[in-house]
Amino acid sequence: MTSEHLVAIEVEDRKPSSFDSHHPPDKDLMADCVHCGFCLPACPTYVLWGEEMDSPRGRIYMMQKASQGDAPLDQTFRRHMDNCLGCMACMTACPSGVQYDKLIEDTRAQVERNIPRSASDWLFRKLLFAIFDACREGWNCCVRPSSSMMVFSYSRTISSGLRRRLCAHQRSAMPAMVNSTSRSSAIMAFMPGRSTLTI
Repeated sequence: MTSEHLVAIEVEDRKPSSFDSHHPPDKDLMADCVHCGFCLPACPTYVLWGEEMDSPRGRIYMMQKASQGDAPLDQTFRRHMDNCLGCMACMTACPSGVQYDKLIEDTRAQVERNIPRSASDWLFRKLLFAIFDACREGWNCCVRPSSSMMVFSYSRTISSGLRRRLCAHQRSAMPAMVNSTSRSSAIMAFMPGRSTLTI
């Protein structure tokens, strides 16, 4: 079998990317991640839930799989990307200099274009961002008092239902938050690919 035949077979076996062609996450940036695990104790969602796919390392792994066509852009993929707080604490902890901010930004744009949201989730996000906009407008009340009053009035109308949903999320997370400190210490004590780590 010639080298040309081997190349042809490899091309045929290669799956199309699950991402669309409009600014997908950069494969070279994903390849910078060496999966060392230093991001794990810096990531609040991983410390809280202990779920690999809710860590920067796990999210980059999912991006790689989607880029290779081995993982679909489905609701599970969307949920793990949505769970990222965007705090970028992982970038400070990363010894390889992985540009996670660019990866998650491009991936979230793909999520919004390619994964449909339920009506309740769509409404929740709209209300949440409306609250943030109202808070931002509040700092400009001396400049634009009429606009700020209108926004705060709208904010009061929608905030009660939003507050109940946020409180429900907080109550469900409380048991994990109580144990987050001990879990973080355990993560720092032992990381993948390393024996022990002294702090």
